[in-house]
Amino acid sequence: MKKILYLVLFIFSFVSLALGNEAPTGTIKGRVLTSDKQPAAFVSVVVIGTGRSVVSDEAGSFSISKVPAGTQELEVTLIGYEPLHQQVVVEENKTVTVELQITISNNQLQEVTVTNSKSKFVFKSSEYVARMPLRNLENPQVYNVVGRALMQEQVIIERTDLYRNIPGSVPNFSAGGSMGLSMRGFSTTIGMRNGMATSAIVPLNPVILERVESIKGPSGTLFGSNRNVTFGGVYNYVTKRPYEKFGGEISFAAGSYEFSRVTADINTPINKEKTMLIRLNAAAQSEGSFQDQGFNKNYTFAPTFSYQVNDRLKFILDMEATRGNYTVVSFALGNLANISARNFKDLPLDYNKAYINNSIDVRNGINNIQAQMEYKISDQWKSQTNYLYSVGFYKHLYWTALNMINDSMYARVTRNQTPETFGNIEVQQNFIGDFKIGGVRNRLVAGIDYNYNYNELYRATVNFDTINIRRPIRDMSLPALEAASALRGFSTTTTVAKNASIYASDVVNITPELMAMLSVRIDRFSTKGTLNPATGVYTGAYEQTSVSPKFGLVYQLIRNNLSLFGNYMNGFVNLAPITQPDNTILVLKPQYGNQWEGGVKFDLFNTRLNGSISFYNIDVTNSTRTEAVNGQNFTFQDGTQRSRGIEAEVIASPLKGMSIIAGYGYNENEYTKAAVSLKGKNVTFSPNHIGNIWVSYSFPEGKIKGLGVGAGVNYVGASWFDAANSFKVPEYTLVSGTVFYDAPKFRISLKGNNLSNERYWNNNGTPQKPANFIGSVSFKL
Repeated sequence: MKKILYLVLFIFSFVSLALGNEAPTGTIKGRVLTSDKQPAAFVSVVVIGTGRSVVSDEAGSFSISKVPAGTQELEVTLIGYEPLHQQVVVEENKTVTVELQITISNNQLQEVTVTNSKSKFVFKSSEYVARMPLRNLENPQVYNVVGRALMQEQVIIERTDLYRNIPGSVPNFSAGGSMGLSMRGFSTTIGMRNGMATSAIVPLNPVILERVESIKGPSGTLFGSNRNVTFGGVYNYVTKRPYEKFGGEISFAAGSYEFSRVTADINTPINKEKTMLIRLNAAAQSEGSFQDQGFNKNYTFAPTFSYQVNDRLKFILDMEATRGNYTVVSFALGNLANISARNFKDLPLDYNKAYINNSIDVRNGINNIQAQMEYKISDQWKSQTNYLYSVGFYKHLYWTALNMINDSMYARVTRNQTPETFGNIEVQQNFIGDFKIGGVRNRLVAGIDYNYNYNELYRATVNFDTINIRRPIRDMSLPALEAASALRGFSTTTTVAKNASIYASDVVNITPELMAMLSVRIDRFSTKGTLNPATGVYTGAYEQTSVSPKFGLVYQLIRNNLSLFGNYMNGFVNLAPITQPDNTILVLKPQYGNQWEGGVKFDLFNTRLNGSISFYNIDVTNSTRTEAVNGQNFTFQDGTQRSRGIEAEVIASPLKGMSIIAGYGYNENEYTKAAVSLKGKNVTFSPNHIGNIWVSYSFPEGKIKGLGVGAGVNYVGASWFDAANSFKVPEYTLVSGTVFYDAPKFRISLKGNNLSNERYWNNNGTPQKPANFIGSVSFKL
């Protein structure tokens, strides 16, 4: 508690110094407009030589108070365009009003605000990554963004295809319906939602997304410790937000394996002042399977409402209801001494056979209610209050694993979870400042965070039967499965966990080119453990305090174009006490992941060449391992693990109409001190080499303006399916292509996936789709 009190005192002392250092004398208010007289949102307005600046809001409005009296020069800047300069006379204790008109149209501005670059695939500005407005070249942390323009061009209908655009990352899948990725050798399948923790069940449809941000490295300092964060990084779903005009899009798509989808994205102002806005996204899609059994359905309804009360106060309410229905089968190894195959490609299983039927399915869903209130305290400070209520559930989950016994025999083991609930509630308060102390610029976020996580489980696992794949196989029967589950008996448990955290992160401009980031988080975790309703007794209660620091340096060799960066980052995972074989209790410390990283970021040739190259080393400490002592397996907390590698990303627009996005990652992730069976082994589903490239060209002018083509290649190297590193997941290369025509009122696309008809398997050992095609048509409102 002393550490928390010291941190609180530090934060409020810092804030008091910053506020006490102001010496203002006048105010400049106004609006920024485009050349066609539309509001210019998110444009930077600077009073040159004073350190006073602001970003225009959605209405193009801005206000800069406490500006020194006299003739001042305003500079309006937008990356990739020439700045606008305008003089204004400021009088003491008075407000002067100005109107600033930039030279681009509203359509051009929307593209720039989305991509922040002349390349439509670049989006390197986010308030979520650092929890404050910070440009990519000022941030010592690596992050990658997949935006709506790329999702639209690639006709992305599921998240796994979206993740393939993130350098050094491999998509993975959770049987419960969540999808995720492995980053830097560590896997997660949940993700954040607009910077906050969600339920563990996330059947999300990409139609609601504006972009996905992949934030690399242990990120416990700003994002805490929960199932959303791994030592490899965290990814953040950013949902679509309302804007000030009526508009939208209705889309229809159809394709291979009986795929069909209809989506709607409708936006409109509610009042004539355009201070109240609403946007609705909805989708329904259904797909069969290339196998003899299987299907996947998804339905989503996601309205978002915003209300700009005045120039200081704004509310955003974001809601989502998504439902999923699909089949899932995974693969598990038995004793390898009885199995001749050492690679998925050598398995005798029929690639086109599911080995279940469509009655053995999953019905899941998620309900999200997310709210944000922003209040502008002054030109230097704003308050941001965030809330997320997220509940995921299984109406039922029947998940079958094919457990290989020998080359012919497989046990079909099915988990029955009917019903189950996974909830998460998070409340967060941030104070975000941009101020000077003694002439030194500081950008600070200081916040508190409270997370309440719970689940209610009801499950049974049954050995349904054993099959010989070389003989006729009987159908699985849902009534037989339910009867076997009832005979086996369901276990019922309830778990509640709480996290209370306080954190601060400050970016200090030592010089205009040299910046330092200093951050720390103190986290208090507590749980009563797990409740058994039959006995009314909790087991496994514990509390744990973690401290997570973060440091970073950025030096801009060429200001706004080329940066060198380095960071030390920390993440942590809470671990419960363990009962040893002799009935003693081992009280565990948090497990920590510590990263050192260095590299270069660049934004060159008038933003036509953007990217980064980085080298990282992540050491995991306080891992648990088992060791035999006097014939009994005791647990020790001195295990270690190391992940190190290289990542590179290049986003380029070498010619007008051409866009390129490419990435590469090399990673080694192995256990350095562990149980004898694991020491020196690589982590499962963690390939050494991963590469991606997508190239597209659309005619920028003439009679065929808007006609375009795109093509891409994804490579994922071989990895291990089992911890003993005896059974391989083979390497694979996917080739895809698209042809599209983008007109002012409609868009037509044809996409081909896996055109080389590659056979490959996901992290669950499930065969993936062969060559398939999707056609879509969209009507713009």
